[in-house]
Amino acid sequence: PEEGAAGLEPGPTAARRWSSWRRSCAARAGVKACLESRMCELEEKYEMPGGPQRSRLNREQLLPKLFDGCYFYFEGTFKRHSKDELIKLAKASGGQILNRKPKPDSDVTQTINTVSYHARPDSDQRFCTQYIIYDAFSNYHPERVRQGKVWMAPSSWFIDCLMSFQVLPVTK
Repeated sequence: PEEGAAGLEPGPTAARRWSSWRRSCAARAGVKACLESRMCELEEKYEMPGGPQRSRLNREQLLPKLFDGCYFYFEGTFKRHSKDELIKLAKASGGQILNRKPKPDSDVTQTINTVSYHARPDSDQRFCTQYIIYDAFSNYHPERVRQGKVWMAPSSWFIDCLMSFQVLPVTK
């Protein structure tokens, strides 16, 4: 799209708004088709490719939820998304919530033999099952952790994973 089209400025928020606008248009096209034909149209014909489609197919095939087998600890304060919202999203996507910060050097933590079903099979991230999530936009900047089964990731990574229905790589 052109700069300024539909109120879009360049940058990451513009990409999110553009994606949201496209989803909205697809939904409207589906409703319009139903009204014109006076019959229910197949939802899949108007579905956005990518995350929504992967999520639907995953559910239809009765596969594990996106974060099945993963544990999350939400550390610090959150500005962009509230901690409560993030916790609800984690639970809805199969994740479990930790009340205490995981200890990466703990033998108990490192001997857990669960793997992340939706992580890329060729990545070391498939063995990571405990995430410490923080808000990169808050004033709180924790010490980075990436040790064995415990990794630290920004809340933006968590949201991006949900939107794309993929366990995305955590940048170092």
